[in-house]
Amino acid sequence: MMIRPVSIAVLLCMMASGGDAIAGDIRKVKSIQFRGLRLLTKYDVIRGVRLEAAADGIVIDVDSLERALSGNSLIKSFGIEESGGRLMVSVAERRPVLIAVVAGKDGSSLYELDEDHAIISKNDVHTDRVPVLYLVSLKLSADGATGRVRSLISLLERVKRKIAPLYREIAEIYLDETSIRVVARGRRTSFVLRPRDTDFIKLRYIIGYCDRTGECPEEINLSDNPVIVR
Repeated sequence: MMIRPVSIAVLLCMMASGGDAIAGDIRKVKSIQFRGLRLLTKYDVIRGVRLEAAADGIVIDVDSLERALSGNSLIKSFGIEESGGRLMVSVAERRPVLIAVVAGKDGSSLYELDEDHAIISKNDVHTDRVPVLYLVSLKLSADGATGRVRSLISLLERVKRKIAPLYREIAEIYLDETSIRVVARGRRTSFVLRPRDTDFIKLRYIIGYCDRTGECPEEINLSDNPVIVR
């Protein structure tokens, strides 16, 4: 990659705005293009990056851009290359699989978790297409999910692979020490079940039965045998 000369005036302006005394990999390019962004916007990525608009392009500190990319918890990997005077940034994002709601002294906090059970965002939700998990008297560790929460995420991943139509219907899950309560999208019934594959298979058939018959009880307990309807 060729480092392009930049005017002293622009460099001084960048250093003043960035607060650093020494310039990094400074380049002048026609534009900056991003590939692979699904959940993030380009503005989420370049927030805090040292750059300036020039008469015929953009002056950017590429080192500053790399720090911003590597410090973003939603970015799994990235690549930067210059082609035709344009800076091309390729990004692979981490995929949220669950939103966890945790109650605290100052109110509830929302955490997005990825398939590795790691926290990738706090109080900044990027999708509404994953189940929302309410932790009842349970917590997350600083590194992410542990114990029952981790086991539930693994179970939901299996449900997503094997019973995808059911997974898409799951809107909310309430998890306590002994059982889980599931609320399906657009339905008023709460389904109580154990965190087991077999109970989710039951859930699929029960939801289908309720939809066909139009019956919507307040609660159906699938953890008992026989099933209890209230």
